[in-house]
Amino acid sequence: MSEAIAPDRRWLTLLAMTGSLSMIMLDSTVLGVALPSIQRDLKFDDVTLTWAVNGYLLAMASWVALGGRLGDLIGRITAFRLGMVGFMLASIGCALAPTAWIFVVARIIQGICAGTMQPASSAIVIDIYPAKQRGRAMATYAGISLLFMAGGPLIGGALVQFASWHWCFWLNIPIALLSLGLTLKLRMKSVRAAARTTDWPSIALLLIATPLLVIGLQGLGLHGLMNRPAWISIGIGGPLLLLFIHRQLRLTHPTIDLRLFRDRGLFGNAFLLFCVQFINVGQGIYGSLYMQSFLGFTPMQAGFGTLPLLIPVLIIIHFAGRMYDHHGPRRPIMLGLCFVAIGTVIETIGVFALSYPILATGMAVLGLGCGFAMSPANADSLSRVPVTQRGEASGLVQMMRQFGSTIGIAMMVLVMHGAPPPTTESTATPSLTAHDIGLGFALHVIIALAALVVGYFFVRQMTDHHLADHGLNQVAHSSTPTT
Repeated sequence: MSEAIAPDRRWLTLLAMTGSLSMIMLDSTVLGVALPSIQRDLKFDDVTLTWAVNGYLLAMASWVALGGRLGDLIGRITAFRLGMVGFMLASIGCALAPTAWIFVVARIIQGICAGTMQPASSAIVIDIYPAKQRGRAMATYAGISLLFMAGGPLIGGALVQFASWHWCFWLNIPIALLSLGLTLKLRMKSVRAAARTTDWPSIALLLIATPLLVIGLQGLGLHGLMNRPAWISIGIGGPLLLLFIHRQLRLTHPTIDLRLFRDRGLFGNAFLLFCVQFINVGQGIYGSLYMQSFLGFTPMQAGFGTLPLLIPVLIIIHFAGRMYDHHGPRRPIMLGLCFVAIGTVIETIGVFALSYPILATGMAVLGLGCGFAMSPANADSLSRVPVTQRGEASGLVQMMRQFGSTIGIAMMVLVMHGAPPPTTESTATPSLTAHDIGLGFALHVIIALAALVVGYFFVRQMTDHHLADHGLNQVAHSSTPTT
């Protein structure tokens, strides 16, 4: 498919596809800066505040695998457009929300639409580029989006401080309109998978199990380890999710082909993205809250305070893409995971010490690690599957990544709210102390070390990385991927 598209049209397509990831990243970073103001204006309590952050992540994690499969069935351009329009309308809903719960509902709709457009966009980028250019293409895809992530806290901080938090969500509208306008000029042929029977019980299992499991984890974080409703929710959601996995592995034509994870490299990449996203979301949300609550930063200063994390990612991601194109996935991914582990340790020390310089150093090292690891892991994951299953594979990988976001927030809340009180007096909000947030960051160290171990054993160098497509396309109609 890549050979049939002229290079100038590839760039136009790539620019259009960055719109989805750009809006998702912009939305997440803006929320971190705007959250204290939104909380005051809409009178959030602990429950609605948690749902304002996690409802979006939960909806995306529950839907993104189905969204990837939907893109394979109806065409990826169509799925991309549907998700983009829905995300734009939900952003308007967030901006105009008069109450906390209406805001939460709009965020959940945003998550569903993001889960529809993101796997489609990344699969399209892989489709249109030959194997030897995919590392650089995915680096550009992620890099442009990271510009919005970097600018989000700065623009959002300025809007919150000098105008209103409502304008943070209006920022999504011009991006969506530009991206949709570009897609109207594209005349690409959407690659569709062979029709499969829809297994409605599987869909129901996934959409019920995932929310119940994460709601239970949230309940433990907010109400303590002895909270009975939380354990009931986990006790129902966990087994249902296992039943969903068992059903997909047993069916001849599953709704979501989990057998793709038989490829060790694909599974390893997905797990690493889970861990890195676990770290990034917790750092992004609670790092900004920490700077405003305990270091005395204004919203705009907190926005500037995140730059040590974002600037290294923007610089390194393009070098990582070239390294992937020339040497394959193992070298950039393992280098990145080492930086991630070191960065989380330094960050944790900075949080406990109430020292922004130490925290900023840790963010910079973490940013180097993310820049090296994330884009190669994404590109390698989609290069390992047949072209007709790339939307599905993208959905699976993004599902793992969004599980990292959702479970990361829930587990961080659990660690912070379940922590024993500090032994010394500290400046604190009514619900959290700097000591509690420090323990939450210490959890990131454990996750980073787990990623490093899994990466060492699972991320494998392909014998001939640039000829991977040739081997995979030979089995394009097989239900079981190559390993």
